[in-house]
Amino acid sequence: MLIYNIGLDLALLLVFLLIARKRREHEAQERFLAEQELFMGRLAEQYGRCRDMEEALEKSAGGFGTLLQREAARLLAALSSDEFSGEAGSYARGAQNSYFVLLFTLCQTIRTFGDMQVAGVSLFVHNIRYIREELRIELLRRQEGRYAFLGLTMLSILPFFFTVVIRFWSGSISVELDRYYGGAYGFAVLTVCFFLTLLSAFFVQELQYPTMQKPGGDAAEKRLLGIPLIRALIDRHIARHYSHYLKKNETLKKLQGFGNIREFFVRKLLTAALLAPGLWMVICGSALAGGSFPVGGAAFAFLTLCAMALGYVLPDAWAILLQARVERQEMEETMRFQTLVLIVRNYRQITVEEILHRMECFSSVFSRAFQRAVDDFPYRRREALERLKEELGYEPAKKLVNGLLACDETAVAQAFYDMEGERAYDMEQYQKKEQAAQREKAALARIVAFLPFVAVLALWMIVPFVMEGLTQLRSY
Repeated sequence: MLIYNIGLDLALLLVFLLIARKRREHEAQERFLAEQELFMGRLAEQYGRCRDMEEALEKSAGGFGTLLQREAARLLAALSSDEFSGEAGSYARGAQNSYFVLLFTLCQTIRTFGDMQVAGVSLFVHNIRYIREELRIELLRRQEGRYAFLGLTMLSILPFFFTVVIRFWSGSISVELDRYYGGAYGFAVLTVCFFLTLLSAFFVQELQYPTMQKPGGDAAEKRLLGIPLIRALIDRHIARHYSHYLKKNETLKKLQGFGNIREFFVRKLLTAALLAPGLWMVICGSALAGGSFPVGGAAFAFLTLCAMALGYVLPDAWAILLQARVERQEMEETMRFQTLVLIVRNYRQITVEEILHRMECFSSVFSRAFQRAVDDFPYRRREALERLKEELGYEPAKKLVNGLLACDETAVAQAFYDMEGERAYDMEQYQKKEQAAQREKAALARIVAFLPFVAVLALWMIVPFVMEGLTQLRSY
């Protein structure tokens, strides 16, 4: 059992190293954003001096890190293309972040239609201010999150490494305690504490550094649904619970990479089927290390059913987390659409179709809706926009589509005359919601991070001592 304990320690150490690597990546992203904010300010100053956009970009990038200089060079290369939609799409897919995509949009607009004066200020310099505002908000959010979650990942992982120390310490006090640490009880507690530590560390990391499901993550489910028998069984099950799965399907439409309800149900079954063999490997590994099978047949079956049940509900829990993140992404993406409109609204030459193309270039959470609207727009102009408004769902994004619809009767500048005020209001609401969400997530993370400590203290140290004390009392 000691070998099993040390093996779990080594596995957890590997997990900690992976988490530390992920944290360094996020810290590097934060440093890059700070550099980018300074770069934007320097770019505005350089452009004010030389009035040449390409020269200003080259001079402003000097003195910064290699990554930012490389991104500025890519932006300059993309600006040399005469076609916006194709080159913008290619640049947007490889850009470091959406703020560079917005800068590319601004530069391409100035390059195509020329610069203008707004209240005596260059339109290029005036619009850079909007991008810097979004950068500052993102930087502030990341910095607050870093301080709010400081030390919580270490707190969730560190207690498990004391299980070996506690075992040797207890052996020096009473040899009788070895029957708890070396038997079925010790195996069960070690396994529970290990997986609780993993879940706790994963949950804290997901609260601090939210990740989204990538498109294309449902490839295995699609291949399984290609088998006629499996598809027929899934369809029959969904038909029996149609109303429940209909609501679930509406939620899944907003999540990138989760597919439809059939693919999601197959994912639940796959996760349940994969967790059971994982548990068997842990038990067999313990048997090899300890020389005997640690649990009986009934306990083995019970643990298998628990593992399968956990695997079946994990995708639902993950979908709930992603749903909250999608709402945040909707707010961020809508603010960038508003910034995009502010960049182009003063030009009479701009058309609704061009605005749609530009929105599609850096759309993520709304990508499917915008792709469909762009494809249908040349043939059914108004119908494409009306359907886009229905599919977006998010109210501030719908207002943007209302403005595009109004462009049939008035100029773009008139249709979006109050866009600056709406953007300022939405940005203020976004900041308030993010601050409140950050506090709630940090409070929840603190609770979760303490769970492994409580489990190790209570199950691994206190319970064996209490049980051994009660056993000795009975002997008198």
